[in-house]
Amino acid sequence: MGPRTEPLPPRPFPLRAAIILELVISVLLLIAAGTFITSAAVQDLERAGFIGLGALFGALAVLQLLLLLPLRRGRRSARELLSTIGIIVGVPVIVRGTPGLSLIAAAMLVAVLLLWLPQSSDYFQLTQPKARKRFRLPGSR
Repeated sequence: MGPRTEPLPPRPFPLRAAIILELVISVLLLIAAGTFITSAAVQDLERAGFIGLGALFGALAVLQLLLLLPLRRGRRSARELLSTIGIIVGVPVIVRGTPGLSLIAAAMLVAVLLLWLPQSSDYFQLTQPKARKRFRLPGSR
């Protein structure tokens, strides 16, 4: 018999909203990837750029979908990776001001915010307890 696992506590609303938002973002990224690859097939100029963007967005969508499974199980690593992806992709797209992609980037940053709200952090503390570090002065034991 395998090890017995305790049932997970109920997910708080911000975490459920973040999971749904990440799922919607992944679908939108897949649509964007398909659009870029289709544009590359139609156009002769800038073909490599469209193919590259399509491949990048497709890979991001698949990665986000794969990270949703451990996130639903309360894994801190999934939260941290999704947050890193959201910030690295979201901030530059918003700063650049790309019209269609700015909406997806803003949604990514909202999802990151939802993942780090106190209710979500409390949930991850329950599912994967982490010892809290005590503040110590340098040189003291």
